[in-house]
Amino acid sequence: MALAMTGMLACGDADVDKASATLEPVDITTAAPTVLFTPDNAVAGKPSGPITVSYRIIGKAVVGRPVAVELRISSSLGNQTMKVAYRTNDPTALRLAESEPRELSVSPAAGSTGITQQVTVIPMREGRLFLNVSVSVETENGSMSTVTAIPIQVGEAPRAVEENGRAMTDENGEAVRALPAQE
Repeated sequence: MALAMTGMLACGDADVDKASATLEPVDITTAAPTVLFTPDNAVAGKPSGPITVSYRIIGKAVVGRPVAVELRISSSLGNQTMKVAYRTNDPTALRLAESEPRELSVSPAAGSTGITQQVTVIPMREGRLFLNVSVSVETENGSMSTVTAIPIQVGEAPRAVEENGRAMTDENGEAVRALPAQE
């Protein structure tokens, strides 16, 4: 029998008795129930859309060279027409190929619920870059959509973190970051 230890943790409450926070063994060998996330079987507090986007990067991303991203877009709504749009946040870091449409409408083949698309992007620097893919479908209840940010690692170097402001400690000993206003 596999056991895991669980405990109670109180944050910011000085009145909590530390002796009352005991560890109890929990049996984790029983299988968790399968939960389907579909529009007809939504779980409270965990909304999910009818569209899923999965992807794979074809080849190695190199600065200045086109790289293909294969997308698999599926919908639980059947073979309805889907609007697909591609966007990059920083065109100086990652740009779409000149021949690449920025937006298109696609429909799955009869009897299929998904499509496969290939998008070509050109990395302009090293680091982790993102291609944003938004997919929407019209229903009788209105438009339903999803947005997926696809990470593309270019080279070995991670993106340098830009520091904003100045790290310091306030009068209570808490770590804060001072961000001076610009006039």
